[in-house]
Amino acid sequence: MSLKFSLKSGMVPVTLEVDGAVVEMELREMTAAARDSYLDRLSSRMKFDNEGKPAGVKKFEGMQSELIGACLFRQESGKAVTSQEIQGWPASVVSDIYKAAQELNHLNVEGKAEPPPKD
Repeated sequence: MSLKFSLKSGMVPVTLEVDGAVVEMELREMTAAARDSYLDRLSSRMKFDNEGKPAGVKKFEGMQSELIGACLFRQESGKAVTSQEIQGWPASVVSDIYKAAQELNHLNVEGKAEPPPKD
């Protein structure tokens, strides 16, 4: 078996209309360390049953904006968009960017790293 990869991170252009002006942004793939940090923060939101198995989410507030804020950057300045700013956007916009961020960072819908493919 042979594996070959590029170490160039993935990027998805994002265009938002803000007060009649167009703002160009980039949804950037996180490093492995940044993704692990995000997953650690996400796991602190989980509720567990008496047997230690996941039993739901304690708090949904900011869950989507936390992932987006970790990988959405303004093209002009290179600065990350804050979770606080994202929380003020329409839910439909946040949901669609969140789905793209999950896909770009190889996260499944629960926010966990996808398992490796089986032979």
